[in-house]
Amino acid sequence: GFCNFSINSLLMATVSVLYNTLPSLGDAEKRFLDREKVFAIVRNLLAMYENAFGLCLVHAHCTLAEDEIMLARDNISQPENVSSLKEYYPERWLPSGEAYEFTTRPTISPPADLIKAFNDLTSHIGVLGLYYINGQDEGKMVEHRGTQKYLEPIDRYQRSSSSQSHRNSVESWQR
Repeated sequence: GFCNFSINSLLMATVSVLYNTLPSLGDAEKRFLDREKVFAIVRNLLAMYENAFGLCLVHAHCTLAEDEIMLARDNISQPENVSSLKEYYPERWLPSGEAYEFTTRPTISPPADLIKAFNDLTSHIGVLGLYYINGQDEGKMVEHRGTQKYLEPIDRYQRSSSSQSHRNSVESWQR
């Protein structure tokens, strides 16, 4: 007989397994050395693609169940059961081009030549990836709260007395 499964479920199980192997935020930050040098190199590469993509620190926020993905809705990302979703799009990619976080807003995937060049430049670091910008994340930082992450305006952190700790855990950078 035939196995009763959906390709979508199989793909999402693979995504959750991949996601659950990602380092923690703290571990990823420790592994990202020579930041200014990397920013300078990657900035030029991303500019060649009209800055449609940004650089992100690849890490897990939580452990996903087999049928979950990390999904961004507006400014909040959290685990979501994939079977309850009508539409979702890849939003963050490993240097290999594999998507590991998703969003409800339409995106475009990085072109193959960008993936190859990015992989060549950054794969040795092991914790950098690409994310789709589309002008929506300009001037925002990421704050982690449990299994959720929130995009917040940078000026909120500049007024905060704990702004240095937030700057130290910035997840995404642009240009």
